[in-house]
Amino acid sequence: MSGFVYLMKNGDLYKLGCTTNLKGEASKMKPGEIISSFKTNDPKSFEVRLLRLYKKKRIPDTNYFRLSESEVNNCKKHLEGKSNFPKSLNDELRIGLNGSLFFAVITFLISFLINKMFIFSFSISILFSSLPMWSLAILGSFGGYDADDLSLFSTVSNRFKGLLIAISMISVSYVLYTFSRFVITF
Repeated sequence: MSGFVYLMKNGDLYKLGCTTNLKGEASKMKPGEIISSFKTNDPKSFEVRLLRLYKKKRIPDTNYFRLSESEVNNCKKHLEGKSNFPKSLNDELRIGLNGSLFFAVITFLISFLINKMFIFSFSISILFSSLPMWSLAILGSFGGYDADDLSLFSTVSNRFKGLLIAISMISVSYVLYTFSRFVITF
């Protein structure tokens, strides 16, 4: 469901929140003013990530914060889309795939330098590249969210995607390893 994540100033406090009706939220917070907002398809996960980023400045059990000027500017940068800050749980999958690619390249280079066997090295690299996907399947995210702020089953789809990708990688790795053993015997 599409919505907005916003930063609002009310006196010396700042509020981070998400809503589907930005104007309605602004009218409830008079005399507060909206400093910045971001429209997204997954507002709750982006809000939760921002809540975690500024949790040391958070007033307990509220979405109000005592932020410094640099923290406000940093938050505005995230809300304006001028940072690489992940804005949804689906970004966690992209981060995991990038980590898998990194693991694959490094493992392939090291393995190929050691044993000079292309297919065997490729199978080992795919095996090790599944590690970020296994961690995504187990944890649901890479630590950008507090469990208290997310709903109970919000990371289930990420866990399932990570599990399927990890199982696929292990399967491909096993087939390549078996093939490399078969080629060596002939």
